[in-house]
Amino acid sequence: MASGMFVSQVMYAMRVRMLYEKMGPICFVPHVEMPTLLSRSLRRSGIRQIFTEGMSPHPKISLGPPLPVGVFSLCEVADIWVENWRAEDLEALNEKLPRGLMAKKAVPTEGLSLSKSCDKAQYLLQFKSKEKGSDACFLLQNHVPGVEILTLCGKEVEAITGNPYQISPTLFVKALSKGGVISSWEDIRIVRTKLGKNEEGKILPLL
Repeated sequence: MASGMFVSQVMYAMRVRMLYEKMGPICFVPHVEMPTLLSRSLRRSGIRQIFTEGMSPHPKISLGPPLPVGVFSLCEVADIWVENWRAEDLEALNEKLPRGLMAKKAVPTEGLSLSKSCDKAQYLLQFKSKEKGSDACFLLQNHVPGVEILTLCGKEVEAITGNPYQISPTLFVKALSKGGVISSWEDIRIVRTKLGKNEEGKILPLL
């Protein structure tokens, strides 16, 4: 059987939690297409994946909170199911990932799913002027529920949100556009910088 393929019945399956960044043009790949992209890279790197059972088996891959098209990230997470995971597999996978994607860490994991583990996120918002940054702070703090402004430094704003499955950066853009701070996505650059569990108001990374 070719390397990277799967066996429908395996005695053991390992869930591996991976931390990766998504930067550059790859950020325009939709969230729903990421499992296919990751699976292809896993297969090419020779890592044997576990597939679902049934009439239409597909790779067992679970992603973290959706990331809108055009938003960068330094801290995306995914759970992948494989037959085995070795320390050297991380380097092998990075050699096959497309430019802009980089696996930073991957460890076998048990316990809560990603959907029950991620309830807080942090973002860096970059604007074209200091005035826009100041206006954005006021608008987001007062008109987007669940958003807390951490810092304002010139054209850059750091913001924390509650449940990232419900509070998406898309809400930032809609509110800022409606308030006249920006006219489109071209007027703002958004980077997700932290993602994890709420621990006494702080974000506890999953990895």
